[in-house]
Amino acid sequence: MLTAQDTHEVQHDHIIKLVEELAPGMDVHFKPSTMINFVVSHPTLKINLTEGSGDWIPSELANKSDDWLKAFIKQLSNGKIR
Repeated sequence: MLTAQDTHEVQHDHIIKLVEELAPGMDVHFKPSTMINFVVSHPTLKINLTEGSGDWIPSELANKSDDWLKAFIKQLSNGKIR
């Protein structure tokens, strides 16, 4: 059974919140899809700070801890986000 945490909108907002904690002021861009797929970029330099996240089912992300998701975002950045 899906919960409110399993929705696309909630996970979309959750990723934005975590990126703001890790890299304040950076942008998060999502591919238009029912899946969650994002990159983090620098708003003025217009460069990506992360590789693409790959496609995630929102309920899969809902089952991951904040610490796991933060480590995942850092890994995607190849050292650009610490």
